[in-house]
Amino acid sequence: MVKGLGFVLMVLCFVVAGAPLAGAYKGQVIVALPGEPFTMDPHIRTGHIDQICWRHVYDPLVHLEPGTGKLVPWLAEKWERISPTQVKFWLRKGAKFTDGVPVTSEAVKYSIGRIFDPANKSVVQTAFQTFDRIEVIDDHTFIWHLKKSDNGVFRTLFYRPMIMSPGTKGWSSDKVAMNPVGSGPYIFKAWEKGQQIVFEANPDWWGNRRYPDRPKTVILRRIVESTTRVKSLLTGEVDVIMGVLPQFIPQIKKDPETEVASIPSTRIMMLGFFSRYGGPFADLDVRKAVNYAIDSDAIAKAFLPGMTKPIGQIYHPWSYTGYNPGKEWYPYDLAKAKEHMAKSGYPDGFKATLLSGAGQDPADKQTCEAAVGMLEKIKIQTECRALSWSLYVRTFRNYQSGKSKDPAMYYQGMGGAPGNPTIAMTQTGCEGGFSGACFPDLDEAFAKADNTFDPKEQQAAFEGLTDLMKAKATHKFFFQVDVTYGFRKKGIEFRPRHDELFFSWEVVMK
Repeated sequence: MVKGLGFVLMVLCFVVAGAPLAGAYKGQVIVALPGEPFTMDPHIRTGHIDQICWRHVYDPLVHLEPGTGKLVPWLAEKWERISPTQVKFWLRKGAKFTDGVPVTSEAVKYSIGRIFDPANKSVVQTAFQTFDRIEVIDDHTFIWHLKKSDNGVFRTLFYRPMIMSPGTKGWSSDKVAMNPVGSGPYIFKAWEKGQQIVFEANPDWWGNRRYPDRPKTVILRRIVESTTRVKSLLTGEVDVIMGVLPQFIPQIKKDPETEVASIPSTRIMMLGFFSRYGGPFADLDVRKAVNYAIDSDAIAKAFLPGMTKPIGQIYHPWSYTGYNPGKEWYPYDLAKAKEHMAKSGYPDGFKATLLSGAGQDPADKQTCEAAVGMLEKIKIQTECRALSWSLYVRTFRNYQSGKSKDPAMYYQGMGGAPGNPTIAMTQTGCEGGFSGACFPDLDEAFAKADNTFDPKEQQAAFEGLTDLMKAKATHKFFFQVDVTYGFRKKGIEFRPRHDELFFSWEVVMK
């Protein structure tokens, strides 16, 4: 057995006595989200809103405790790191999918297999670059084999994969998308595209006794505009809203029926460049010019006062390795921005597009529009395209694949909820799901850091990766944002998670 890893090698389960407690849940909660999932198939795509919706239906192997980020058992009741490349898991007995199929080691193997099925064209594969195979020992015991050491494997297993019933074998992704079959706390009932998703409590969920006062019915409603979300809360149309902007906080607090809950989150707002096929943003001086030209402090003060913290890296304080609070990024310096533009290959400027969400992240559209004005000062005539999340993803993929060839940038938040440093490769890697660039030396540096077994050496290696990202000006990092919710005080108890995920079973119905 390997020692001195900084891990608890054997994790004991939470004892939940007796059979699932059916019917203990009660009432209904309506939650307003700024978007909706791309699909209810958790093995094809990835996204923040998607993750929130998936977790209502599907269970992962492990869970992160709210507030602390501590790993705790979930479908896996215990595990043991038996070597740098092997983790042995024991599944919870008695758990079953909503189609009646029991949760087994073969179900885990099937679920991870869907990610690697070429027919599914999954972008989730990038999170499993160290995965080798699953060795089934028996129905409730298996060994997760890695190609190389991966100290972050447990964080990956919190966020994905969601474990799916083998009863869906042979189904198309389109069928899975509208008929999800998991073992989670809720059963998928209906999806009115562009409107809402409805879930009902799963009477056979293994965790019913652990969360006896959770809502019976959950409605996740898509309300893109922040103003509309606030109005819906104040009129009692919804019970909880996500993404409260600072200008609405006094209004919510003034109402005796509503309250605000805020906590620093894992979300880092950043601007990235489409550069893998050449063009202006393949020029290092242009990227540095953009970094210096955008005043992120002024943007935070204007649109998110008191709700952000400056950050100089892609890692957040809950990352299991890599984060260093002393790291700083490029400050606002218009003179330096103009100097870099002048010595670039584009001294006379050019036209470009800046993609952004429209309500997906706090003040994303407003930030996009403000950045346009700042970039004009260095002769980059930019059009802000603020899009719904689904359209943003499709447009992003067109640039990423080379179908769209005009110079472009993208502004988005990257949550990194599990605290796994693979977020760097998601954003910068040549195969990264949300990477507009390709830096082979960054891929190499990441692979070396990720494969480092000693925790202290790994921390130093990831800090070196941050330094390399800065030298290449891979992004413009803006700030770390708070996650802020509004909620109705009567009838529920609610406390936000630092990872920006909303799990309805953590809501207590009074």
